[in-house]
Amino acid sequence: MDTRDLPTECWLTPRAEVRGSPIQGRGLFATAPIAEGEVVARFGGPLIDDAELAATSPPSSFTVAPGLHMVTDPEHPASLGNHACDPNVWHRDAVTLQARRPIAEGEELTSDYATMTGVESWSMECRCGTALCRGRVTGADWRLASLRAAYGRRWTPALLARIDSDGQGPHSADPASGTVSDVPPSGTVTGSP
Repeated sequence: MDTRDLPTECWLTPRAEVRGSPIQGRGLFATAPIAEGEVVARFGGPLIDDAELAATSPPSSFTVAPGLHMVTDPEHPASLGNHACDPNVWHRDAVTLQARRPIAEGEELTSDYATMTGVESWSMECRCGTALCRGRVTGADWRLASLRAAYGRRWTPALLARIDSDGQGPHSADPASGTVSDVPPSGTVTGSP
């Protein structure tokens, strides 16, 4: 991955806004229908290595490449998406989230945090309330065969590298490119944090 192509600012679709969430604190909600495959967010920010991540513990970060993490502004609306074990958005590439299925107006936009953290010691209690709720989400969930089958190639490239190298499979042949997509680096954001 060429990190020179990574955005420096977050972007959120104008079809989403921040509201109070029944899952946790604030979340992102669709203000209009969002089609399957539509880009909903793109993350941007400075990059840090594993040592700096361990030393600083930033409030909002995710793994973009092996040993490399993007720190996002925790107050930018794009950073306020909540986790769900049966999410309606997933990775298009290292920094872009797109709709996994059609999303109705008023529905909360959620992603599975396990698809973006490369810190195996990380964990959190899950309160998503979906039928597929795992109860606890960890940085080692990429090892779960059920998640590999459900998400195919929709993980950050760093986690795909782990999946591909461990020989455990399964994962589908979904053709996520792993390259930064052509969406605006910044844009109008509806709502406020």
